Amino acid sequence: MVKLEEVSADQFDDVDKQVLSDDGDDNYSDFSDDDFDDDEDESILDRIVALKEIIPLKHRNRISSSASTLTSWSKTGATFVGKSAWVITTSMLLLVLPLALEIEKEQALVAYEKEAMQQQGAQQMLVGQQPGQPQQPGQPGQPQQLAPPGF
Repeated sequence: MVKLEEVSADQFDDVDKQVLSDDGDDNYSDFSDDDFDDDEDESILDRIVALKEIIPLKHRNRISSSASTLTSWSKTGATFVGKSAWVITTSMLLLVLPLALEIEKEQALVAYEKEAMQQQGAQQMLVGQQPGQPQQPGQPGQPQQLAPPGF
């Protein structure tokens, strides 16, 4: 059998004053570290589910609708970015890549012509004619230049 003893409010206040005056600490708390039992088996998911009881239904519905709206906007944005990247990439491959290849071919052709001109100048120097001098029409071994009609 349990024995109950009645404690008056005055006695309780006297005990609190005595404890505060004995301790001398202004940061007194009724909560002690020994009473705190950290349940390590409880997961974060369990704690989040426990919040369901704390947050009112109206606020939970508002949070849920905001989260679903944010999710749908994110999916729409990701889809748009993906499709835009696909269009830009394929357009670049179809339009810019052939142009870049043709520019590279043109540069290679110009470099080849420049090299050929240098070799021709070197051959003319070996034969004895300077590259800046005009050709004399009667020299053997020299190609004749053709004049266009009307000149």
